[in-house]
Amino acid sequence: MTEFTYKHAPLEQGHIRLLRLEWPCSEKLQPDHPAPDGSIAATLTHHDLSGPPPPYTALSYTWGDEKERLRPPQTLNIASPDSTPETFPIHQSNLYAFLRQARPDLVPSHNGATSRRAANVGYIWIDAICINQADEEIAKKEKTAQLKIMSQIYASASRIIIWLGPVREHKLTLDAPFPENLWPAYPTGHAMDTYQRVAVAWANSQLPDISPTSLLKIVNQVDCACLEAVTRLSYWKRSWIYQEASTPNVPREFWMGGHALWFEALEVANGVFHSHMLELGLNKIPSPSPLNVDIAYLQELTLLRQHGKGGLSLLDLMVKTNSLDARWPVDKVYAMMNIARDIYGEKDGDIFNSVRVDYELPTEDVYMDVATLIIETTKELDVLLFCSAGQYKGLKSWVPNFYRFVYSVPYRTTEVYDAGGGKSSGKKPRFSLNKVAQTLSVWGVKVDVVVGIYPSMRRPLQWGDYTSKTEFWQPIFGPWIRSLARFVFPQPDGDVVEEAYVGGGTLSEAVDSALSWGMAPGYGTLKRDVDVPHWPLLEQAQASASEREPEEISVERQGFQDFLMQTSAMAFFRASRGYLGVGDEKMAAGDVVVVVPGLAVPLVLRAIPSYEAGGSADGARWRLVGPCYAKGIMDGEWLGKREEQEFILI
Repeated sequence: MTEFTYKHAPLEQGHIRLLRLEWPCSEKLQPDHPAPDGSIAATLTHHDLSGPPPPYTALSYTWGDEKERLRPPQTLNIASPDSTPETFPIHQSNLYAFLRQARPDLVPSHNGATSRRAANVGYIWIDAICINQADEEIAKKEKTAQLKIMSQIYASASRIIIWLGPVREHKLTLDAPFPENLWPAYPTGHAMDTYQRVAVAWANSQLPDISPTSLLKIVNQVDCACLEAVTRLSYWKRSWIYQEASTPNVPREFWMGGHALWFEALEVANGVFHSHMLELGLNKIPSPSPLNVDIAYLQELTLLRQHGKGGLSLLDLMVKTNSLDARWPVDKVYAMMNIARDIYGEKDGDIFNSVRVDYELPTEDVYMDVATLIIETTKELDVLLFCSAGQYKGLKSWVPNFYRFVYSVPYRTTEVYDAGGGKSSGKKPRFSLNKVAQTLSVWGVKVDVVVGIYPSMRRPLQWGDYTSKTEFWQPIFGPWIRSLARFVFPQPDGDVVEEAYVGGGTLSEAVDSALSWGMAPGYGTLKRDVDVPHWPLLEQAQASASEREPEEISVERQGFQDFLMQTSAMAFFRASRGYLGVGDEKMAAGDVVVVVPGLAVPLVLRAIPSYEAGGSADGARWRLVGPCYAKGIMDGEWLGKREEQEFILI
């Protein structure tokens, strides 16, 4: 078993390490890379980042999960100052695959001369090697210092290699099925050839005119299957890659195995696919799909960072990248800070320094710093629309769990609802932050008190490959919707009849509106109060009251997928004045519905008794339960009906 002997020498402030691969030769002067035993030779040297350092390549890649770790690790032989090789472990299989594929810039030939290869790397910066990753106090300090200058490391590189991983080879035919569970088997190398072919055709004006049928003239089903397989790679799911791969003004190359393509070539080909798919319409998106939304978003971030004139709020950035993974919860924040600084330029970017990179800080403190920064800089309270009573308990109730948001629909609807009169009256939220007490005081109008709760159909974040399958959801949705009908129309005896709703219209209309969050079906431009799906709850209740077997409501009805995505993880509630709506699954009787002037969506708050932790004998303290929807209070109807009162959130 190899004994690993390499120890990182301390780095001076503002310095980085650069790796350089060597090309050892066998006894027959044949270049060996890696060596027959799998080891790779290299040097690791220190350089002043402002020096400047020699031209180098920065690598953007994913470490992979525990299953992808090499056991036992492969060996990197790093030459010491006295030329004695010291051994360094390479645990990540994906990184080792890159090092096997990479080539030093000068390669000995058989006659002793040197020649330059196209796929050379020269000096290269790789975080797993160039940053001390040992779990020691000095390593933690070094990692913090290096992450603070991460943006500068990539911006100072002569190029960035985006390593998507080794290629997969697997022959497919047009007659073969394309089941989703086989995406990992499709040949990704074929996808790289397809990107190049389409980019070249575009450059030479050889593509067909855009029409609903022209996409298949560009790519066939095998092409699409391979392209979709690329979108499923783990690379796109890592938070840090968005900072790395969106670095402006540095040439970027995508590498996959032996394939290498400029970023611009993939971006052009992806834009071609997007244009043709827009012509197909939302209801005819092909499966498998050739579109990679991550490439388009990386290019959008690149342009925003390049111009440095704003255009994307920090909250928007956190929302768009929230589905990404990170090894440490704080990295979901740290990975975005340098992007935000670049987007807002040198002067305005300084405001983001309040969120400092420090791995000694508790996660809840970092998240509170981010929430405070968003509130103070925007003078808005939209960040509250991501808070949930069911989130990580160590957080203040007014601080979202930035690692994984529970909500997204309420934030999207800020453009179509106006409960607090922001758009119609120009109102701004009134609030005050007490950083010592870690409280947020907001002023709002108490509308109603929750008196009845009907539980959500599913738990938040309960997802998987089964979520679109009828056989999974039908036995869950059927009983749930029948029971909901009895909750809305609870008459135990006699005829069940339609009733008027306090917010206008009928109870059935209010239920339909609540189950769809008041929006028409579809994932395009949001439309409200137009063609809201109808769910026959009244008929269900009438059948039950007359002891008839109610007709089963199929999950294949129009609107079920919207319901599944938007409100199926929310509880249905009834309030004392008769309002019906949906809100956080942890809602409870006694919670209050509050309209905050200037905030588009109402909030649900819970009073904390004085005898509980956080309670106060001299006035109520409140926990934010989450945002809510209730027809009849979404358009400023309650503004001016009652005086605003202060709610101190803890």
